[in-house]
Amino acid sequence: MEIQLVLKENTVAKWVYLLLLSLIWGSSFILIKKGLTGFGYFEAATIRLMSAGLAFLPFGIGNFRKIPRAEYGYVLLTALLGMFIPAFLFCLAQMKVQSSVAAMLNGLTPVFTFVFSIFIFKIGYKINQVLGLLLGLACAILLAVERSDTAITFNWHAGLIILAALCYGFNINLIKQRLSHIPAIVLSTVTVSITGLLAFFFAFMPNIGSYHPSQIEWMPLLSLITLGVFGTAIAQLIQYKLIKETSALFASSTTYIIPVVAVFWGILDGEQFQMIHALSIAGILAAVVLIRKG
Repeated sequence: MEIQLVLKENTVAKWVYLLLLSLIWGSSFILIKKGLTGFGYFEAATIRLMSAGLAFLPFGIGNFRKIPRAEYGYVLLTALLGMFIPAFLFCLAQMKVQSSVAAMLNGLTPVFTFVFSIFIFKIGYKINQVLGLLLGLACAILLAVERSDTAITFNWHAGLIILAALCYGFNINLIKQRLSHIPAIVLSTVTVSITGLLAFFFAFMPNIGSYHPSQIEWMPLLSLITLGVFGTAIAQLIQYKLIKETSALFASSTTYIIPVVAVFWGILDGEQFQMIHALSIAGILAAVVLIRKG
């Protein structure tokens, strides 16, 4: 009986982590959009990362010595792939892509998680997982093309989100296969601190940063700080814990719930919601069911 209760508690906990992370990250896209109303993509990304790094730096400094020397390279790689590079890609992409559509395209993450887990980390799979991931991929492709009366073209800004999803997919496997022995609180505080420091040096390098303090708008700034603290720092802590306690594919399925949250915010902000979006979300939710059965 005691073992059954523990198993039930663990099952409930992983779904709580999944839903909480989905709500936080689902709200991230509208915060990026609001941040871009007052800053360029470079400034928005660095403010986000510096805010996250500042929040976790006091803990990261103390926890850094708990990282084995042999894992330093992996820790730096997960900081780059899981936060630093995607932060710039998403900010640049959302200059031309709706926040809700960006979230839907982020649903490609489980596809790349699956690909990397099979071909690099040699993890087994089931046929229904393959079907679910292919369905998610097909829905994302529908969102990555622009349609007009004369032509159908690929939106390269949407391609940046696909590249970010590729980074996320590899990073999830990296954490699960190479860094799962490091406590979530240690790994998250250290990696977030690293990205914050990198962003700080990046922001103030000559001919790269372009800050104009007298022109700062406070609502965009507040949006980016909120995004950094909650959407990056705290979210990374939750994600690392989720990856460690479940599987890489289960953790990546947050990206199937995220679009639902992002669409809600997008509609409230006046974004277009067309039939293609509805069909894509329906496909994404069906993909969740298929992956869950796996």
